[in-house]
Amino acid sequence: MMSTDVAASLTQSPPIDAIYIPSDEYYEYCHHSPMLKTAQFTSYRLTHKTPSYYRPAITNLSRTQRLQNIHSTASCKQGPGFKHTSEDASRHKDSGRIQKYKMAGNREDKVPKHEMVHFEGLLNTERRFAKFRTVLHTGLYSQLVAMEVPVNGEIGDEVHTVDQILLFTSGRGLATVAGKDQEVKAGDVVVVPAGTQHQFVTRGDQPLELITVYSPAEHDAKTVHKTKEEGDEEEDNGKDEAPEWSQKSKKENEDAGLVKESGKYD
Repeated sequence: MMSTDVAASLTQSPPIDAIYIPSDEYYEYCHHSPMLKTAQFTSYRLTHKTPSYYRPAITNLSRTQRLQNIHSTASCKQGPGFKHTSEDASRHKDSGRIQKYKMAGNREDKVPKHEMVHFEGLLNTERRFAKFRTVLHTGLYSQLVAMEVPVNGEIGDEVHTVDQILLFTSGRGLATVAGKDQEVKAGDVVVVPAGTQHQFVTRGDQPLELITVYSPAEHDAKTVHKTKEEGDEEEDNGKDEAPEWSQKSKKENEDAGLVKESGKYD
C-alpha cells in the first residue's frame, strides 16, 4: 500500500532541499566499495521518501550504470546531483582543442619534418588554455607559443635576445615596449625587436590570451608552465632552454643538409 506521503509526492513539485549536491567528502567515497556508495544514496532517497523513478534527474544514471563505472573518479563526479553546464561543455571542448594543437606541432627535441603544421582556429577562438605558457611548435628558426595571462597578471618586465611577435586573441592589456605604453586587445599584433625591454599586463576582468612567435626559439620544445612563477623558476634553474639545434645559423643548417633550396629530402 502506497503511503500518503509518497502518493502526495507524485503530484507535487520536489522540495528545494531535496536537490542533492554531493559534498567534498562524498567524492572521497569514490574509491570505496560499490555497496557503500549504493547504500549511501539509497539511504538519502529513502529519507526523502521519493521513488527513484519519479525523479531521474537526481540520479542521472541507473544503478546498473553506476556500478559499472564505480572505480572511475570521473564517473563518480557524475553521480547524484551532478549537472553539466554550458561552461562545462565549453571547457571540455576547449580542452580537446588544446590537446589537438599540442599534437599538431613539433614538441620534441628534434628537427621538425618538412611538412605542413595546421592549427585550426588558433587565432579566432577563446582557447581557455588555463596555462601561462604552452609551446606548440619549435622549428629551425622560430617557435610558436600560446599564453594566457590571468586577471591582474603580467608576462614580466624582461629583455629577450631574440625577436618576438605577439598576436593577441582574447582580452585586453597594456603593452610597454622601450618605455612606450600601448593598449592592446584581441586582433592586435605587437613586434618586440631582439634586445628591447618589454612588459605586458592584463587589463579588465578577463585573462589576456595571445600567441607569441619567437625567432629563433626561446623555450624548451616541451615547455608547459601553469603559472608565471613556475616559468620563472625553471628559467632561473636552466630547465627551460631552447634546443641546441634551434639556435644554428642558416649556413650551418644548409651545410648539414637540413635546409635545401631544391626542397628535396631523402
